[in-house]
Amino acid sequence: MIIYIISDGKKGHLSQTRGLAAALLEEARSRKPDTEHAVHEIDVSGKSFFAKFFYKGKDLTLPEPDLCLCAGHGTHWAALSLARHKGCPCMVCMKPSVPLSWFDLCITPRHDLPEGTPVGSGIFPTNGAINGIRPQPQVAKTETLILIGGPSKSYNWDAETLIRQLDDIARHSTTPMVLTTSRRTPADFAGDVNATCPSIRVIPVSETGPNWVAEHLAAAREVWVTQDSVSMVYESLSSGAPVGILEMPAKEGPHKPDASRIARGLNMLIADGSVRRYTDWAKTRELPANAQPLNEAGRAAAYIIENFPSLLS
Repeated sequence: MIIYIISDGKKGHLSQTRGLAAALLEEARSRKPDTEHAVHEIDVSGKSFFAKFFYKGKDLTLPEPDLCLCAGHGTHWAALSLARHKGCPCMVCMKPSVPLSWFDLCITPRHDLPEGTPVGSGIFPTNGAINGIRPQPQVAKTETLILIGGPSKSYNWDAETLIRQLDDIARHSTTPMVLTTSRRTPADFAGDVNATCPSIRVIPVSETGPNWVAEHLAAAREVWVTQDSVSMVYESLSSGAPVGILEMPAKEGPHKPDASRIARGLNMLIADGSVRRYTDWAKTRELPANAQPLNEAGRAAAYIIENFPSLLS
């Protein structure tokens, strides 16, 4: 199976398509080990709308694709055009900005779909955005990992409230704690944590590499994630670690959490016991055991291989 990833170069979108492509190759190799299987990334971020609309891949010197994958509104036209020209299926890892029926399959987070949307009719609902994180049972679980986001459409930033939660968690932790920030985290927060919670090792995002989070998720006994960072919540659940939610003050108005599709997804995780908010954790000092790690990439890959048998023909 030859897969083309049509990319806009954005890390979050690539995380989804790479995660699904890796799961598809794993599934394909298990079924046809003697056949060539590969993934090729095609960055269309620098192309004009006109060039994307009529994109035929004339600049490519690659094997012919069996499947085109994309994520990100800026990739839709190029992926659809290229797949049509190559005569292969085109699938998107999101709710697209064009009619869903234009794609052979839309692998879409449940929080982007009407409640109760079933699998089928060109839609495969997932629990959150697909990612490439897998449990690593062979890696020793030696630390508590803390992932900090920042101000968002739904939540205000309150450093004092976050540090108070971190201080309480640190006083009850029996494992070393490591914290990293994100591009949205205010610049002075790392210093505030160092001054107030000296037992927490702080690694600013500027000092981390592309695989830092994945490597530390593999070694995490438990993970704490700020309420705004929903994609990191799903990645943490995919690692198999118990997950706690650091609470942030909600905004009022049209962007308040109840009106946010992403926050609705987090509320679903809280309601079904997959994750636990800090205020609930403080009552028991326990996080919910993650007995069944999320594997949405693997689940989607198995569905695709079963329902699109031509991909392995």
